[in-house]
Amino acid sequence: MSINAWLKPLCPPWRVVRCGIIAALLAALVPVAQAQQQLPVTVTIAKRGDITQRISVVGTLAAREEVQVHPSATGWEIRHILLDVGQWVEQGQPLALVDETDALLALDKNAVSARRARAAVAVEAGKVAVALVAEREARRKLERSQALQAKGIVSEQVLDDNRNAYDRAVAETALARQSLALAQAEEQLIAQERKEIELTIERSTLRAPAPGLILERNARLGVMTSSSGDPLFRIAKDGKIEFVAEVTETNFVRLREGMRAQIAVPGRDEPVAGTLRLNAAQLDPRTRSGTVRVALDENKGLIPGVFARGVIDMSTRSNVLLPATAVRSMRGSHSVYAVRDDVVEARSVRIGVRQDDLVEILAGVEDGEMIVLKAGGFLKDQDRVVPVVISAEGDPQREVSQTVSFDRSEGTPR
Repeated sequence: MSINAWLKPLCPPWRVVRCGIIAALLAALVPVAQAQQQLPVTVTIAKRGDITQRISVVGTLAAREEVQVHPSATGWEIRHILLDVGQWVEQGQPLALVDETDALLALDKNAVSARRARAAVAVEAGKVAVALVAEREARRKLERSQALQAKGIVSEQVLDDNRNAYDRAVAETALARQSLALAQAEEQLIAQERKEIELTIERSTLRAPAPGLILERNARLGVMTSSSGDPLFRIAKDGKIEFVAEVTETNFVRLREGMRAQIAVPGRDEPVAGTLRLNAAQLDPRTRSGTVRVALDENKGLIPGVFARGVIDMSTRSNVLLPATAVRSMRGSHSVYAVRDDVVEARSVRIGVRQDDLVEILAGVEDGEMIVLKAGGFLKDQDRVVPVVISAEGDPQREVSQTVSFDRSEGTPR
């Protein structure tokens, strides 16, 4: 109905001029009222960005390789402990000392036995020398008797006596040599026993087989060493600490070595980066989970056994990203309000994963489109609005041709 038709029943003929003036004023106010019905709406510009699919893991910090130190000599009393938990140790550095009294006494006895063995060898060597002299003398007599007997000067009986004397001398030389060999063998046995005693003394000093951080000390003063008990020391080799976690079957099969991870460690403001180093060859049939180990880029100040949380980056792809407030979800369906030519268009979208405060849009929104920042219930399809983009300084601006990006850590326009 026009304004004139609406005013005609209300205006008598004698007031036509005045009613015309009123109609003109009302006609001028209609566009203003229509303009006031266009609501200002904060919008954002859809932008493509990288989104990383991640899985959350929970686990503990542990030594990458743990070295257990057991005593090499058993049945010895621990007398001195040189290092304790939390200290750094170099390879070969002494950790503890045991009572060496018995070993030192055995070493002194061995030294006496060694001197006796050397004297016995010298005596037997002298006997061999005497036997050799007697053998040479008997051989000369035999040779002289053989020469004279051929001339008929010496009888056959004398020749036989000299031959027998030579044979006896040869036998005595062989016997002397066997006695010398036996004495030398005894000397070598005593020398070998000395090496064993010295090795026992050397092993009585408990040394670190590898450099690293001492995690545990079970060695106690006065305790006898035993090879069947707990290790006296446990060392984190080279001080390398890594993150160990149990991952459920669904996520485990998607993990690969080399994937990057971020581990949140108590006491640190920033997460520690790492790389997936190793995953189990099979799943635990009872829990349907597998163990993964993440090698950390930094080890300083990390304490094995500490509970930690982390995320492992599995894959990265590029798609349109929108703040979560711009997506309206209801009964399993998702929609956004796009703005084109100052007119709202309700549009169904297909979403992917969520990252921080951003939502991945798989279909329904193109890069560069203007989307209402907060998809509230006050808008409906085909509403006319005044789109307002928040500038980098936070001031509302009407110019929508400028580039608008998102702070992915906060999920708000910037």
